[in-house]
Amino acid sequence: MIANTFFLSFLLLFSLNSFSSNIVVDSPQALSKAVASAKPGDVIYLKDKEWINANIQLQGKGAAKAPIVIMPQTPGGVTFTGQSSIQIGGEYLVVKGFHFRNGYSPKRDVISFRINNDMLANNCRVSNIVIENYSQPERFKSDNWVTFYGKNNRVDHCTFVNKLNAGPLIVAELDDARSQENHHSIDSNYFKGRQRFGSNGGETIRIGNSRYSLTASRTNIVSNYFERCNGEVEVVSVKSGNNNVSFNTFYECEGGLVLRHGSENVVEGNFFIGNNKPFTGGVRVINPRQRVFNNVFYQLQGNNFRSALAVLNGVPNSLINRYYQVKDAIIENNTFINSGSILFGAGKDAERTLGPENVAFKNNLVLSQTNEVYTDANNDKGIVFTNNSLNDSFKGETPAGFKKVKINTISIKGYDLPYDAQFGANLKKLPLINKEATGAKWYKVVTNKSLRKPQSFIVKAAQSATIQGVVNNALAGDTIVLADEGYYKMVSGIIVSKPLIIMAAKNLKNRPVLVNASLKSLPAFITIQNGGDLTVKGLAFKGTYESFSAADAGIKSTEQPMNRPYLLTIDDCEFYDYNESTNSGFKASKSTLADSLVVINSIFHHMSGSGIDLSAEKDDKGIYNAEYTIIKNCTFTNLLGSAINIYRGGNDESTLGPFVTIDHCTFNEVENREQGTVIRLVGAQQATVTNSNFSNSGQGGRSILFQEYRWDNILVDYCNFYESGKVESFYNKATGKHIYSAKPNYANPERLNFQWQGTSPITSNQLPIGVSK
Repeated sequence: MIANTFFLSFLLLFSLNSFSSNIVVDSPQALSKAVASAKPGDVIYLKDKEWINANIQLQGKGAAKAPIVIMPQTPGGVTFTGQSSIQIGGEYLVVKGFHFRNGYSPKRDVISFRINNDMLANNCRVSNIVIENYSQPERFKSDNWVTFYGKNNRVDHCTFVNKLNAGPLIVAELDDARSQENHHSIDSNYFKGRQRFGSNGGETIRIGNSRYSLTASRTNIVSNYFERCNGEVEVVSVKSGNNNVSFNTFYECEGGLVLRHGSENVVEGNFFIGNNKPFTGGVRVINPRQRVFNNVFYQLQGNNFRSALAVLNGVPNSLINRYYQVKDAIIENNTFINSGSILFGAGKDAERTLGPENVAFKNNLVLSQTNEVYTDANNDKGIVFTNNSLNDSFKGETPAGFKKVKINTISIKGYDLPYDAQFGANLKKLPLINKEATGAKWYKVVTNKSLRKPQSFIVKAAQSATIQGVVNNALAGDTIVLADEGYYKMVSGIIVSKPLIIMAAKNLKNRPVLVNASLKSLPAFITIQNGGDLTVKGLAFKGTYESFSAADAGIKSTEQPMNRPYLLTIDDCEFYDYNESTNSGFKASKSTLADSLVVINSIFHHMSGSGIDLSAEKDDKGIYNAEYTIIKNCTFTNLLGSAINIYRGGNDESTLGPFVTIDHCTFNEVENREQGTVIRLVGAQQATVTNSNFSNSGQGGRSILFQEYRWDNILVDYCNFYESGKVESFYNKATGKHIYSAKPNYANPERLNFQWQGTSPITSNQLPIGVSK
């Protein structure tokens, strides 16, 4: 009987392959037609070339042992550019070997496992694909690079490089029964980077959504490599049930694997490598009956939601999109190596009051360099600790359910890991995935080498009209040097769309001054566009000049589409004579994000608006304008508006920032209007104001305003407030122990020298309080 079955199967396969054919097509129309008429086993080759604006629909029907294969003549030989996309419908189609770059999808998805709602893909495969530089031009225009529908589909051995715009990179949709219980596979892929997005919507993978989270997906995420996927707190977001996330490597990711919705998910054999990088995370557990076992958490330094292990509190009578209580979870045979935080009851607040219940934490191995093994925010016996071990050198108190043991080490792919046959992960059976085992094998990273070394270009004041032409002709990394003191009379703003330095010539006695010499208002003297990074040094930006029109800002980010975070450094610059309340020295535009804004040794004075304005995002969705804002040794004086205005509204928990550092600054006669605020830090999650001096500022309201959440890290310390407003925060925990009210003795205020003369209040670094020059 067995022999007959084998013979019949052989005949069927021979029959299918005997009539298969290979054809070459060179247009989307020819390709769609060829797939529609293809037989099982056919191979359809796309002609090697650049396919521009190719929107391809592949509808066909292969067989399990004889799929229809669609591929380039040579792997990587077909490049999809412009606004190209692929939609797959039917059964047993294999799409492989293509390269998407230098464009973006005109549709919701770059690759979709459906053509329309009536034609889904089942038993289809996408393999050896590369997608890079394929993000929407606008940050908040959402799309996905791959979206699963149907059942039994697979994405494997693909390379995905740094998606920049909103939306998960890969999504599995469960929007009807045809896509549920789907058994999809996402395996052996290389996810190369995703930089901080500054908002929710920066996941790398999302399985399901809250609406269908009580539904089983049964998706497998196995043997992938995630490298520095930092878009938001959820690198992998599981929002459905009965999924398997196993044997993946998460390398220096600022976030983790989150069981956000759904139940009965399995997290097994993953390796989370933090290398002591800040904010690196592991697994977050929410909802009932989750199982986390045989994982390794290595030098992870995240806390709260980014802890190596975070088991959350739930919401009573939770809505489906909030937080169901953790019940009946099993966390066993995991190894935690010098990681910062194991947290039970994470997120505990006035809403999330239900502690985890009947959670078994057993047979785990914890190597800790601190005196605390874990934190339990509830201490209500909801966590049952059984037969766990600590390294014998642990110096803290051994908690119940733990014992000290002597630890041996085992070397696995360059990592010396603690090993005990009785406790922790079974390292001998852990297939540690490295990046070389994943991704498209044909893909090689191409670096754009500059044709020459960076150069400097000299521009004299009489040549002001030529600055934009010099900028256009410069290469990334070049320097434009303004050679003269006095006025540079601008008739249009400078547009920067590449990394550049614009600076004053050395040894000038006074700064070159940019002024508007046109009859039309300038949005800014310098505008940073997509792709631009900028350092400005030694320049002055004067908002009004004679009878000409004004400039609204000294420097700003573009209002045009931008998807790449930019870098801006302002050093030894001056901003003054901005006479409208909407004017600013620096102003960020909506939908733009500075990776870092660094302002040092600069002065903002005689302005009716704000000195530094990072408050364009007013949608209260947790979005903000700068990840890192560092302001040091700066003076703000005679400002009608706020000196610094940073806004992040809403209570979204997906992001880390904004990070704000204000140090050794002086604020004199700033924002004395009724209910005014000198420094507004609304929603800044990590903020310090130190060694700074406030005089005659915020008299009608506040010197500093925080609107923080209980987990935010904020501090005001070593600061002096003379005849100035209060420091206000929601939890009244912002101020440190070193707050003064001494009358300052300034060197020469008339000449804008606000250095403190004589003995100043004590600072944290023994320098005089406030600015040092």
